[in-house]
Amino acid sequence: MKNKTIKHILLFCLTILLTGWSQETFAQDEVKLADYYYNKGEFDKAEIYYAKALKKYDSKTIFQHYIDCLINLKKYDEAEKQINKKIKKFKYNNFYKFQLANIYELTDKQKEANDIYQQLVDDLPPIQNKITLLGREFINNGKYDYALNTYLKGRDMLKKGYQFNIEIADLYARSKKKNLMIKEYLDLLEYSPTYKNIIQTYLSRNIDFEEDEEEVEYLKNELLRRIQKYPSKTFYNEMLIWLYLQKKEFAGAVIQAKALDKRTKNDGSKVFNIASVCKVNKSYSNARKAYKYIIDLGDTSPYYTKAVQENLEVSFLEITEKGNFSKEDLVSVALDYEKALSQMGKLPQTIGIIERLSKIYAFYLDEPQKAEALITNAIKLNIKPLKKAELKVLLGDIYIVDNRIWEASILYMQVSKDFSEEPIGHEAKYKNAKVFYYDGEFEYAKAQLDVLKASTTKLIANDAMQLSLLLQDNLGIDTTEAPVQMFAKADLLLQQNKYQQALQQLDSIEAEYPFHSLVDEILFKKGEIYQKMQNWTEAIKFYELVLTNYSDDILADDACFRIAEIYEYYINDKTKAAEYYKKILFEFSGSLYTAESRKKYRTIKGV
Repeated sequence: MKNKTIKHILLFCLTILLTGWSQETFAQDEVKLADYYYNKGEFDKAEIYYAKALKKYDSKTIFQHYIDCLINLKKYDEAEKQINKKIKKFKYNNFYKFQLANIYELTDKQKEANDIYQQLVDDLPPIQNKITLLGREFINNGKYDYALNTYLKGRDMLKKGYQFNIEIADLYARSKKKNLMIKEYLDLLEYSPTYKNIIQTYLSRNIDFEEDEEEVEYLKNELLRRIQKYPSKTFYNEMLIWLYLQKKEFAGAVIQAKALDKRTKNDGSKVFNIASVCKVNKSYSNARKAYKYIIDLGDTSPYYTKAVQENLEVSFLEITEKGNFSKEDLVSVALDYEKALSQMGKLPQTIGIIERLSKIYAFYLDEPQKAEALITNAIKLNIKPLKKAELKVLLGDIYIVDNRIWEASILYMQVSKDFSEEPIGHEAKYKNAKVFYYDGEFEYAKAQLDVLKASTTKLIANDAMQLSLLLQDNLGIDTTEAPVQMFAKADLLLQQNKYQQALQQLDSIEAEYPFHSLVDEILFKKGEIYQKMQNWTEAIKFYELVLTNYSDDILADDACFRIAEIYEYYINDKTKAAEYYKKILFEFSGSLYTAESRKKYRTIKGV
């Protein structure tokens, strides 16, 4: 046993000689041991090793851990003694003074702690960096009142330049003094308008524009006061417009945007942006007022053509989204589009107007020939290849409505070939696969759809997968393809807006093949048809049948999402809409509609 011990000692000494271990290496090992015991909560052992390490290292971290050990062991006198040594050695280092104040607080000597904090504030030099650092140290130690006093004293000392508005505003926000917070942010804006976006971000974090009525009213009044006092400082007007948008008071935003544009003799850009926000939020009357303002500026405005197009689009959306619109309503809108094209000409700049008008003729007014003429001429204009491809796909859609499916196929094939790696190419390929599906060429259609299931365009990939599965699940079951051919025919009739004929076709499948596996697709397709017919009650009924009886089917989440949208946009029952958006989140978590449903649910619920 003795020989073994001697052997180990000799081996240890040899290792030291070979590795060149030094006193520093031993100290490093002491720190590692100390950290090991510290992390295990064995503070009595950690204290010993930290004390040894401190004789060789003057490290704040090691010292902090050493003091933590003394505190946990309730050796407050020793901790105070060691900290005072550091303060004597480093009298300008606040780190040790905060440590001493902490010891005083732990031992119920609050007055002594407060004296240290106050002395730190009293000794503050008029140097911005020093003021900032002390304020942060107070905040890191949870001493917000002293931090506020630090910044306020710093402001008094410096007088000019940056006045610590962000720091002071944050401290006011912490203490729920939001009116004072608002004033600080607005003062910062006056100091430098470049802070505008940052200020808007901070205000959004600290104010609930729906619930904090007092603070919102104070912000509004303060902005109005400053606008009157400093009429040349337009950034206050911009802030007021932003505030109206946060409150969704779009009328006020439009009024302010117009007034600001007149004052600055601008080109209508800000008004156009506000109009776009109104449009997205479906505040169509206010969007129209904003667009009309730009139109009235005349065609010298760079936003004139866009404003005309968007104003027409608003009229179209206002009619079609409310549901139960009449043919006369759409004829009136179409005439407005025609009038705009007559005045402005059929040019590359008016392509958007031409596109929408052609869609109205083809898909709403059953006049595909007029739509075809518009798009055929538009394709000949000097436009970018991608836009030309989009127009070709639209022309193909018009041919589908006009029952010229193989002419549509030619156009789809051209686009899918020329833009094989672009989303428009994938869309064209999918639509061409549907042409073969309509015509009963199911094997070829499925081969094309299977390729598209890997498309980077999520909606195309999802649609391709659904149609591929429909063919896969419903072919080969019977000796005849007749039911699927009849269903494809109904689908084509739906695309051609021949709703009653499509419904009759679907009824025929149910009558001739009552137990066919297409039953869930038939129910969903009927929901689609009734939705197109603006018969919301019937649409919901059929979607609900899919959702209830085929909850594990691939169409269930689609049915749920469509019900939600009908309630939200057409029946205007937000509560019911939220119910179905929530159902998607909890029952169809892997759905393509999950992200959109979460956003819509939060918007409705205000969370």
